[in-house]
Amino acid sequence: MRTILMAYRGSEHDKRVLRWLCRFAKHTRSTLRLVYVLVVSYAHEVDTPEPPGVHEAEQMLLEAERLAQEEGVVIAADLVQAREVGQGLVSEAEEVEADLMVMTDHRKLLPMENPLGIGVVAYVMKHAPCPVWLCYEPL
Repeated sequence: MRTILMAYRGSEHDKRVLRWLCRFAKHTRSTLRLVYVLVVSYAHEVDTPEPPGVHEAEQMLLEAERLAQEEGVVIAADLVQAREVGQGLVSEAEEVEADLMVMTDHRKLLPMENPLGIGVVAYVMKHAPCPVWLCYEPL
């Protein structure tokens, strides 16, 4: 395994998974990359320089870099602007040639009622160019 891409949103669950992934990346000698997809509304161009939410997203990624440093890992963190989260994640996975994508989610239904989730999770599972690990929060 060479490149692990984590979809990062800055939640407490994301932080726990990031710490675990840092240890996993060290063990497997993999490169760990984070991506935060900032959804840009149709009121702005997708590549607008300062869309709403960009500063908060950058702060989350800086915090993630600090967490990784505490684990002894240097990560690459990217902010991707897109109309849809799923498309942004798949596009980034293709661009960095990810060998594995890791996502977190929380269950909206009973476990295994819809194991692939809905929305973003279902889109990524269907279109990702690499295997996807989905980490659910404990109930």
